[in-house]
Amino acid sequence: MTQKTQNLIHVTILFILLLLPTFYAMATAIDLEYSWIKQIAYLIVVIVLLLFPALFLKAKLYFFLEGIFNFLFFPIDIASLYLNRQPTSMAFLGNIINTDLHEATELLSSLWPLCIVVISLWIIYFVLAGRVQNTYLINRRVRNWLFICLGVVIICGTFHLWKYERQVHSTRPIRTSIKDVKDDILIKFYKIYPYNLYIELADIIQSHANQEHWQQQIASFHFGIRPTKLRQPVTYILVLGETARYDHFSINGYNRPTSPLLASTANLISYDSAYSQANLTSASVPLILTRATAQNPELAYKEKSLPEAFQEAHFQTGWITKQTPIPLASRIIETCDTSYSYAKEIDVDGNYDLDIVDKLHEFTTDTMQFFVLHSLGCHFRYEQRYPKEFAVFQPTFGKTFSYSLITEENKDKLVNAYDNAILYTDYFLSELIHYMDSLDRPAVMMYMSDHGESFWDDERKLSMHGSYVISKYEYHVPLFIWFSDEYEELYPQKVANMWKNKSTPVSSDVVFYSMLDIAGIEDIADPTRSICSPSLVPMDTIWVYTGSGSVEAMPIH
Repeated sequence: MTQKTQNLIHVTILFILLLLPTFYAMATAIDLEYSWIKQIAYLIVVIVLLLFPALFLKAKLYFFLEGIFNFLFFPIDIASLYLNRQPTSMAFLGNIINTDLHEATELLSSLWPLCIVVISLWIIYFVLAGRVQNTYLINRRVRNWLFICLGVVIICGTFHLWKYERQVHSTRPIRTSIKDVKDDILIKFYKIYPYNLYIELADIIQSHANQEHWQQQIASFHFGIRPTKLRQPVTYILVLGETARYDHFSINGYNRPTSPLLASTANLISYDSAYSQANLTSASVPLILTRATAQNPELAYKEKSLPEAFQEAHFQTGWITKQTPIPLASRIIETCDTSYSYAKEIDVDGNYDLDIVDKLHEFTTDTMQFFVLHSLGCHFRYEQRYPKEFAVFQPTFGKTFSYSLITEENKDKLVNAYDNAILYTDYFLSELIHYMDSLDRPAVMMYMSDHGESFWDDERKLSMHGSYVISKYEYHVPLFIWFSDEYEELYPQKVANMWKNKSTPVSSDVVFYSMLDIAGIEDIADPTRSICSPSLVPMDTIWVYTGSGSVEAMPIH
């Protein structure tokens, strides 16, 4: 065997090893399933990006650098793909970083055969990297072709993203669409190993820095709440819903039976006119959990939050989330007495909200407790939000879904899947209520969705959410309150006022004051903004923080 042939074999093996996460992603990633075109396009993009440094580096340096910054960490991406069917995310990497050393040792000891395989591959890689000829891997002619391929990939990818952007958001200004396409291109790197690993790591570092900054900024802040005089076990829960619109619950008049369990639940109030202050989760959740408003959103980072207000009243606080927390939520979670964040990614099979109720069983104690439960609700992709027995409304796209199918022509299938997700939300909430009722104590659950969803409902042809042109379907949201018999015995007048205010128009800023009022915490009460109060002031205009970052005054519908 000639030295040239031997070198070619070494280089080939090294490239195959570097592409292991890519091959595994092509076989398992949810974004690539059922589409060989996507798989081939993904492979081409990865190969082009992988070869790009080889245009400037000689073989030994190239492979050693790729080995250190790429191949050493490939088990992380493969583990994420195996568990979540998605490349490494911020949540997955964060869980690895925060894993206890003892737990990590136990896990690795139980996987010792795989550890041996990984270590063997590392040894093989670096031995071969040391044996390759130290010349440029790509000659000038191939280099020119590679530049052409890179240009074609960029042009084709940009055109595809532009077509999708104008199809889904046809009402947006051209300048905004160009910015969105640029952002979409950058987002693609979150799905390509090893770029995703370093981008997510940078995001984690930035997030921790932000949390520390905010924590220092408000460390001395106090609401001035005195410890509550109540000394008995109570459970108050705020459920943050996701992408649920008011008019798709049959309890609110929808013509499909999407919420039969809630409709038959005693002591449940569904509010007619509740409105979110934002049509994006990242903007909406801070406006629910703090005294901030759409007109004064900065207050969310200058004051503490609802769980922290409960802590001042000597409640134990907890947070259970199915979602990757937004930065503000991450800061709040750090302050809670108990918390749990599910490691599974959003689009993984079997990742359902009912898990939250099971975890709540472990956290419930015979004390005064307040919980925030952040559900997946009706988060897109809708088919991933519910098990097959809830696939009542048909047809849907099932497992073959692609973002390119988000068109008005496919509205019926999208709505069917969405309504199935609403049906599962009905089941999740009813199971939560059933558990709370079994505690035989004063208990209240408040559920409010962060925002709604558009389905080409009017002449503006808006879809999804986060629209720059705001739609009532994105800010008119469900608001439910359930209370136990024991709670009604303890606070009969508050319950009477809850029923009285059932049709009073309110925005999501009532959640902060209402939850405290529900718990009998009155030191920072605002009777004009609590649904438990006879002095609740009805809203005549709702201020909504839109996807463009502007704040619009919207009428009550």
